[in-house]
Amino acid sequence: MEERFTEFGMWRMPERVEKLESTPENSEALSLGAAFCPKGHGLVSGEETLAGQSGILLAFTRPNGETGRVLISTRLGDLSKKVLEGELVRGERVSLACPVCGTPLPILAQCDRCHTGDMCVLYCSPALSIEDSVAFCNVVGCPNAMLVRSDRIIRALERDML
Repeated sequence: MEERFTEFGMWRMPERVEKLESTPENSEALSLGAAFCPKGHGLVSGEETLAGQSGILLAFTRPNGETGRVLISTRLGDLSKKVLEGELVRGERVSLACPVCGTPLPILAQCDRCHTGDMCVLYCSPALSIEDSVAFCNVVGCPNAMLVRSDRIIRALERDML
């Protein structure tokens, strides 16, 4: 687990950045089969769906303290979301957490697109490795998201996670 961090305690960032457009040919590379919180709870919901597909269930807290739950698509090219409880306001920065245990999602870095949000991390396997994760901005409507796979960053362009 120590190799995930530098000697200064910072996360090691993959070195290569590869831009991958959301096209039918790339749809498998840009979709998640699973998503896990920092404590290992599975977040892909089989009960709630988006257009017949499973989604990732997250809890959120707005700046005014209001809480809710949102279901986002497992496909990075799919802009679908369904607010199950509460209200999301475009442009607002929300805190994201696991709906099972309430653990806040870890922050990878500041968003380099909107410059007001943070890139929140979900792990793609039970190993909870940053090398196999997805990060997306916590500002509602910011299209910034990236997949981190095997020491590569694959950036999905024009993605609206929230």
